[in-house]
Amino acid sequence: MTGLGTSQRRSADGDSTPERRPSWRVWPPEISWDAGPLAARARGVGVRLTPAALWRNHRLFTIVACVSVVPRVIAALGFSPALLIQDSFDYMAEGVHLTPLSQLRPEGYPLLLRVLEPFHSLLLVTTLQHLMGIALATIIYAVLRRCGLPAWGATLATVPTLFDSRQIWLESSILPDTLFTFVLMIVVAILIVARKPTIWQAVIVGLLVAWASIIRGNGAPVFVIIVIYLIIQRVGWRALTACLAAFAIPLAGYALVFYSEYGQLNITNSSGLFLWSRTMSFANCAVIKPPADLRALCPDAQPDHPTSPAPPWSVSALLNERTPADYLWAAGAWYHTDAHPGINAYNNKLAMQFAEKAIEAQPADYLKSVGEGVFLTFSATDRSEAYLSDHFTVAPHVSTLAPYMKHDEARYAHTTSNTHVVQPWAFFMFLYQLPVWFPGWVFLVVMAAGLVLLVARWRRGWGRYAGLAWAVAVVNLVVPIAAHELDYRYALSAVPFACLALGLALAPKPVAAAAGAGAVVAADAAAADAMTAAAVSGPGEAVSGAVEAVSVPYEADEG
Repeated sequence: MTGLGTSQRRSADGDSTPERRPSWRVWPPEISWDAGPLAARARGVGVRLTPAALWRNHRLFTIVACVSVVPRVIAALGFSPALLIQDSFDYMAEGVHLTPLSQLRPEGYPLLLRVLEPFHSLLLVTTLQHLMGIALATIIYAVLRRCGLPAWGATLATVPTLFDSRQIWLESSILPDTLFTFVLMIVVAILIVARKPTIWQAVIVGLLVAWASIIRGNGAPVFVIIVIYLIIQRVGWRALTACLAAFAIPLAGYALVFYSEYGQLNITNSSGLFLWSRTMSFANCAVIKPPADLRALCPDAQPDHPTSPAPPWSVSALLNERTPADYLWAAGAWYHTDAHPGINAYNNKLAMQFAEKAIEAQPADYLKSVGEGVFLTFSATDRSEAYLSDHFTVAPHVSTLAPYMKHDEARYAHTTSNTHVVQPWAFFMFLYQLPVWFPGWVFLVVMAAGLVLLVARWRRGWGRYAGLAWAVAVVNLVVPIAAHELDYRYALSAVPFACLALGLALAPKPVAAAAGAGAVVAADAAAADAMTAAAVSGPGEAVSGAVEAVSVPYEADEG
């Protein structure tokens, strides 16, 4: 009350307890830790997580989140042992033995599978991914409530993540995309809630983005957005350096391990091959004029290449044309028959050289090809029955398991079963997915509205924070198309960030509290710390972030 320090107040009150002086003893070290503040915070979180508190403060979201559990349970019961595609078996194989590192894909997701491998349960993996999906929505809700959006608005922003049948399909699959989205959402939540992150928060952000970069290959471009945001926020050189180091050191370590195994300072030997397959949509070797050693990579030298170009301005032609994946995985593709067959450094280098020459010679055609993929994301993915359409189907995505697939599944999950339907649960899921999905045109509206509003509110309100979430959504949407092809399961990782960006852009402008400003600021800092700690801790504690969501406005933004 008098402004004195704690020890001074004790002396003034007659407390003769001496103040403990810090010890500088070198050996043996003296370690002391005051768990009081952390314990008090844990008790506060526990109080807010009681059913009565959730019902009183977050009734609408609690009801919606609980309802979203129902289709997830039905999906788990209706499709056993899990939804499997070709990639799933590779991930399971890598989950058993992380080394040698895979040349095709980085091993951030197999790292999680390795942790769960002793349980030999694919149901455990998909259940954890379902929890991540609900935690994603919880973080979105908590951040938006934290920023002043009403409960109904914050809850509405979570609906696509909670109920989209394709999001539930993705969570039910042995695929890395749900983990990838969840990790990046924690990063974005930390940066928005902390506003100007401390050094330890910056370190956590860097580590998480580094992990995302080896979960899915397009995670690294997100870090460029993070760095730009930190510079705009003027976090200081210490926090920025800490974030850069935390991002670069783990990736450098991964690259060094890869170098020791394959002689290439990289994290995969496939990025060039994927980009080469992208150029097959537009490459014209009469324009590119590749050297002799790259002539075999031209589209017309590949098996099953169409003899005539597709008609212009035809959506059906766009939908039915040969995809980059068709070129990449064709049995007679050039890298299967050259001097060093297979996915390796030699072929990856050739593919990257061809792709660079193609893009340099035909930049407009490359941009057009990427633009077509983005257009089709919004216009041609809703009711598609094409392969990898992210729909629950009667027949499994892999019609017959090859011997190596059975071997990989048996080693990881102690079963050789293909995906099969279990009635009546599968029937209920088929009924559910017919009317319940996030339409492409709504996705487009959310992206466009978020951009317009964040530009309008860039210097006031939550514009720059919305810009962070929107930029991450754009990277997740565009980079996979630019690097390989349109696959809607990649685009799904953009949806939660797009919804978060629009919600932030619509949040009321922060207003300084005229009365009791000091108390407001103190409560704001405590809530920010609790929300950040909850989001970083994982799916279980991420729920506690929701209950930390209060409508206390921020003090006036320095910017």
